[in-house]
Amino acid sequence: MDIIGIRTPLFEAGDDLIKFITHHVPVLWEGDIVAITSKIVALSQGRIAPLSARTTLIYRDSLKVIETPWAFLTLTHDGWCINAGADESNANGGIILLPKNAQKTAEAIRKKFVRHFSHKHLGVLITDTKSVPLRVGTIGRAIGYAGFEPLKSYIGEKDLFGRKGRFTQSNVADALAASAVFIMGEGDEQTPIAIIRDAPVHFINIKQKSARPAHANLVISPGADIYAGAFRDAARGSHKPSKKIRRVR
Repeated sequence: MDIIGIRTPLFEAGDDLIKFITHHVPVLWEGDIVAITSKIVALSQGRIAPLSARTTLIYRDSLKVIETPWAFLTLTHDGWCINAGADESNANGGIILLPKNAQKTAEAIRKKFVRHFSHKHLGVLITDTKSVPLRVGTIGRAIGYAGFEPLKSYIGEKDLFGRKGRFTQSNVADALAASAVFIMGEGDEQTPIAIIRDAPVHFINIKQKSARPAHANLVISPGADIYAGAFRDAARGSHKPSKKIRRVR
């Protein structure tokens, strides 16, 4: 598997995302996966805000908020993350929010790529970063994907010693996103796109539907998560204001 980072000029709010990508990626091979940082997707949607609105927007976009000395730990529809994904880095003094409907956006981008490049097997990943409990640093994650199965199941498969797996599933989408984000970088690399080539994934034709639901497939409900007890203890005393109340600091 190869990952090719695509260095580009700065993407500005309101720029046409498809034209931007196809200009800087004039050729794709059959079986390529295009990883796109969530920031330029959000910028193309106008998902920017002044820094003064940060706290209000974090509460608005969160199902649960736990205040910590360092940041807001937030539960969103995509799982736990920091500050509901609102990011000040590379935001020119403001904040960039997560894209709206990242899963549907990835599917729409993929359809346009299939038509533009005349390939059947193409994938799209919209990437973001996340912190992992009790681990230093951030890694990439997939907040939207299209064109391939996002999970590889080992349930019922035998290991090296003949023992059948009962629970293990490999998160293909997040693994690819982590690899792509490592190449794209998180500073001044100016590499918002990466091409993942020869990935060992199961592609889905444009008219096929995944054997599993779409992005909800990658998210576990809080009650079913193995870390539920730890988060429940941490969340005691926290609260989510009513939608009619906007908290501003």
